[in-house]
Amino acid sequence: MSKTCCGPGYASPLEAMEAPREKLLYTIAIYVGTGIQAPDYLATIDGDPESETYSTVISRCEMPNIGDELHHMGWNACSSCFDDAKMERKYLIVPGVRSSNIHIIDCATKPREPKLFKIIHGDEIKNKTNLSGPHTVHCLGSEIIISMLGDAKGNAPGGFLHLSKDFEILGRWENDLGGMKFNYDFWYQPRHNIMVSSEWAAPNTFMPGFDLEEVGLLKYGREIHFWDFKEKKVTKTHYL
Repeated sequence: MSKTCCGPGYASPLEAMEAPREKLLYTIAIYVGTGIQAPDYLATIDGDPESETYSTVISRCEMPNIGDELHHMGWNACSSCFDDAKMERKYLIVPGVRSSNIHIIDCATKPREPKLFKIIHGDEIKNKTNLSGPHTVHCLGSEIIISMLGDAKGNAPGGFLHLSKDFEILGRWENDLGGMKFNYDFWYQPRHNIMVSSEWAAPNTFMPGFDLEEVGLLKYGREIHFWDFKEKKVTKTHYL
């Protein structure tokens, strides 16, 4: 099936499944916790079975700092921009959950050798939004939201960072967290005006390492939240 519109991504999951096979893969590699004092990096892997370098790492894009602990990452544009010819799936947004630095990596100019385009520094995020611990990145079409696991001091519940398409900090995305105690992963469906978010723990809890006793002290989440996507507020919470 051929792509039927003008922007990045696809009109449906079925169309995405029938798209041509990806020939390059991007994944993070981290040194945090290994005792090796070196920057984490984005690895580019050759995914073309016809290539002489198939299934090998063909380039590394190192971060400029040590100790970021790169985690989840996402594109600046996705199927939310399916019908927008002005948008391009060009940049990977790669957060460091430990440093709160957010790395913008250009994967389109030289797809086999991505380069760091910009850093949104954790200190700037903390100062402007009182948020830290970036986790999940999602494209809203022309803008971006990132779930943040803590406040500037690493305490729960965190919130959501709102970025422009040019990676400028717009502030916090949410209007009302309701009774949300922790933040973690999320996904949204604008056609049904819904967003769903889950809970993990505060950065001050998980960064030192897992302690089973802290589960009993209710320092880990156990609820799932349903949002009014347009109003940007929690409307219902289910205890799990």
